[in-house]
Amino acid sequence: MAEVRRSMFPYGMAKNPDGSWTLFNRQYKPLGVISKEWEDWDDPKHKMLLKGLGPATLAKLDWRGDGADERIYFYNDGCIPTDSSKDMKSYLAKLEILMKLNVVQR
Repeated sequence: MAEVRRSMFPYGMAKNPDGSWTLFNRQYKPLGVISKEWEDWDDPKHKMLLKGLGPATLAKLDWRGDGADERIYFYNDGCIPTDSSKDMKSYLAKLEILMKLNVVQR
């Protein structure tokens, strides 16, 4: 049985060709998608243009502290949030940053 974390909480985010971002879950589906069917991350229904997402913020969100890639991961297999209090605090700090960003309406 899969944890809610694997489908309903963000594992990372991927930059789309138009500069928008798609949040994805641990199963590499757009956030909240639990089906086994293919989902296109570049589909407009999954994309967000995020204001205030510069290099410093991306580095804070990236589990490695880099943030230079087209794909940012909030944690990896070595720091799963549900494994320890320390890992959960680190993950929640990233969610706090993410939740304060603004979505640009198109």
